[in-house]
Amino acid sequence: DVAYVTGGKMDAKAAEHDIKDHQLHVEKLKLTDDQEKVREKLKEDLKKEKLWDEDFCTDEELARFCKARNFEYKKVLQMTSDAIKWRRDAKPHHLRPTLPRVVSEGQTGKTYVAGKDKYGRPVVVMDSSCENSKDHQSKIDFLLFNLEHAKRLMEGSVDKWVLWIYLDNFSFFSAPPMKTSMETNRCLMLRYPERMGHCILYQPPTLFNVCWKMASPLIDPRTKQKIHFMSGKFDKDSPNAQKLNGILGEGWRDLVGIDTP
Repeated sequence: DVAYVTGGKMDAKAAEHDIKDHQLHVEKLKLTDDQEKVREKLKEDLKKEKLWDEDFCTDEELARFCKARNFEYKKVLQMTSDAIKWRRDAKPHHLRPTLPRVVSEGQTGKTYVAGKDKYGRPVVVMDSSCENSKDHQSKIDFLLFNLEHAKRLMEGSVDKWVLWIYLDNFSFFSAPPMKTSMETNRCLMLRYPERMGHCILYQPPTLFNVCWKMASPLIDPRTKQKIHFMSGKFDKDSPNAQKLNGILGEGWRDLVGIDTP
């Protein structure tokens, strides 16, 4: 990441370089004429295959699936069809805060929607050190409940969220099993594509940095621009804090509860 320093301190305006591309980090996608043709064909084929969902298949939603597969039509159709079939079975939009498994999973604050950043993006906070369950499906349903809640909070041109992941107390003993981690990744990447505006990994262990260096060549450039490994000091005048001022706004500390025990 690039740091711009003025007078020995991070220039807050320069720290906003990560958010200049609002199409990447904040806003709904704007399609070219050729790209719109791909989306229109997708609409036609979904209807032919009896996969059309009036509530889900909005122009904005279909544009995200198109973008996620770089408008390569066969891949777009496959990804969108799979997601619609999955939604019919999983029914994430039917999950409510009063459901016993949602209430139980939410008791420790391991995942929650903290509020909105200065751009109006919902911020989803995750902390695996607060894990309190061993039930795979309950964990996934709780994740989906939070993602659907974050979607409903989006207004105007905003259609992306921020993931803030606490790793300062990470332990393999409290981390979700591989099965749950893999399904979480599938949900974020395949069922809610182009929804992530930024992902902040707070105080990741060295192992995470090593794994990232190994995996990053395989990750597409758009996604790479959204992921930030942040370690070290976060006091008011630190480069980290100034960078987060640009990404989330000056109220980021209260928003993600960084000073809360």
